[in-house]
Amino acid sequence: MKKLIAIILIWLTGVAHADPGAPKHFKFINRGDVFTLDLNQMSYQQDFRLTYAIREGLFAPIGDAYKPVPAGATSVDISADQCVYTFHLRKQAKWSNGDPVVAGDYVFSWLRLLEEPGEYTYLFYCIKGAEAYEKSISAGTPLDVKTVGIEAVDDHTLRVTLRQPLTYFLELAAFPTFYPRHAKSMEAFAIRDKLTNRIVSYQNQYTRPPSVVTNGPFKMADWKFKRVVSLVRDENYWDAGNVKLDSIHNLVNDNTLSQYLQFSAGAVDWVCDVPAEIAPELRERGTPELKTTTAFGTFFLALFCKPAFPESVMSGAKNPLADVRVRQALALSIDKTFITQGITRMGELPAVTYIPPGTLPGFTSRPGLGRDIERAKQLLADAGYPNGQGFPKIPILYNTENKTREKISQVLKQQWKQALNIDIEIEGIEGKIFRQRVSGKEYAIATVGWFGDYPDVATFTDKYLSTSLQNDSAWVNKVYDALLDKASRTADATARFEMLADAEAMINTEFPIIPLYHYTTSMLVGAHVRGIESNPRGMIRWKDVDLVAREVNK
Repeated sequence: MKKLIAIILIWLTGVAHADPGAPKHFKFINRGDVFTLDLNQMSYQQDFRLTYAIREGLFAPIGDAYKPVPAGATSVDISADQCVYTFHLRKQAKWSNGDPVVAGDYVFSWLRLLEEPGEYTYLFYCIKGAEAYEKSISAGTPLDVKTVGIEAVDDHTLRVTLRQPLTYFLELAAFPTFYPRHAKSMEAFAIRDKLTNRIVSYQNQYTRPPSVVTNGPFKMADWKFKRVVSLVRDENYWDAGNVKLDSIHNLVNDNTLSQYLQFSAGAVDWVCDVPAEIAPELRERGTPELKTTTAFGTFFLALFCKPAFPESVMSGAKNPLADVRVRQALALSIDKTFITQGITRMGELPAVTYIPPGTLPGFTSRPGLGRDIERAKQLLADAGYPNGQGFPKIPILYNTENKTREKISQVLKQQWKQALNIDIEIEGIEGKIFRQRVSGKEYAIATVGWFGDYPDVATFTDKYLSTSLQNDSAWVNKVYDALLDKASRTADATARFEMLADAEAMINTEFPIIPLYHYTTSMLVGAHVRGIESNPRGMIRWKDVDLVAREVNK
C-alpha cells in the first residue's frame, strides 16, 4: 500500500490548469452508502450529510460553534418565559415543485414523527403535549392534535409551545428531524390502517426521484442503488443565486484503495471520511489535501443488557452481559492505547468517558475508569466465571465494509482471551443489515459510534434513556432516567450540567457501552474546492461549496 501511494503522489506532480468556465459538477464519496432519506428513520451521518443539501429547516447550523442562524425562517420571537417560540417563515421559500413552503408543512412533518415514532422522536418531547400525543397514537386512542404545542398561526407563522424553557431549542430547529415535508407529494405513498383508514406510514419511494419534493439548495435527480445519488441545483430555492455548484454526485465506493485512487485521479473532489487503512500513512507523508480534526463523537462497544439474548442471538440464551460486573470486567481489561496507536493511528484520545472532553463549554465529565486487569478478573469471578470458566462464546458484531472495526474486533478477542481467558466469536455483516441488527437489538456486542447532533450534553445522554429508541443497549436505570428528567426541568445551567455529569458517570461505570476512543475526522479535500472545512461535527453548508480552476493531470 505504501509503495502504491508513493507512486500516485509522484504521478500527481505533473499538472495543468482546467477550464475555469466549465460547469461545476461536484463529486464526493460519503461515509458509506445512504441508508435512508426518510426523516422518520434516518440516524446515520451519511444520511444527514446528503439531507443538508436537499432540505432546509427553520434555522441552520453555521461555523465550528454550530450557531443556529435563520434559514427557512427569517426570525423568531421568544416569549418572556422562554416557552413560546414564534417563527416567521421566509415568504420566498419554495418547494422544488414551485409550491410555497408554509407553516403547515412543519406541523405535518413534526406530527409525523409523533404518529410514526423514529429514533429521534424523543427530541420532540420538549414540546407541550407531544409525548402524550405520541403515546395516545400508539395506544390507539389518539388525542386531538390541538393538545400539541405546534400551531400554524397562518401560512408564514409557526408557533411552538414548550413544556419548559430549553436553552438549545434553536439548535434542535436546525437539525434535520425538525425539517418540513411536502404532504401532497407523499399522498400517493401513504400506508393506511385497514380499520381506521388512518395513515400509519409512507413507502420509502416518497424520498426518491422522481417523486420526492424537497426545499433545499439542491434537488434529487437520480438514485442508482449502491452506485450514485445525483443532485442538481434547485432554481426554486429562495437563495438559488448564491448556490455555486451545478450538481452534486454522491458516489458509492467501499473499497479503501479505490477511493484514494479516484481522489488522486481527480475523479472525486472530496472524500469525507478517509479510511483508517490509509489515513495514518497520508498523515505521515504530510499530504496537503488531508484535513484532520478532533471530532464531536466517540467510538464504543454497545453491550446488550437484557437478561436473555433475543432468539436470533445464541438461540435466546441467558445473557451474561446483563450482569454489570461482567460488563465492567470486559471494560477494565481492554488496552485502548494499543487500539489508538496500533490500529487507528490518527491521534485519537483513548476514552474513559462517553462524552468527548473539552467539546462542550462549561461541562466536565466525572473521572472514568482506566485499565485494571486484576480487578477485571475479580469482577468476572464474582459474577460466576472464575478464570473465564463457563463463560459463553458470545459474538461481537461489525459491519464488513469497515476494516478498522474488523481489526478492533480481532484485537478485543485477543485481549479478552489473554486477560480473562474468555473466547468470543467475530461476526461481520453488510452495513444495512448491521444497522438493522443493532437498532433492532439483535446482537450481543456491537462496534458502534456516536456523533453529537447538536451542541449540548443531552445529545449524548438522552440516547440512553430507557424510553429512547436509540438506546440500542436496552439498558434501563431508573436513577439515570430521573436525573435526566430533573435536568430537563432545571433552568440553572451549572446545576443542570452537574446532574448530567452524574448521569454520564453511570454510563462510564455501569458500561451499557464501553467507550474505546474519541473520534478524529479525516477528509481529503481537493485544492480546487472551497467551502469545505474540517470541523468536529463534519458539518457542511452545501450552498457555500464551490469549485475553482483546478490543476489536473496532463
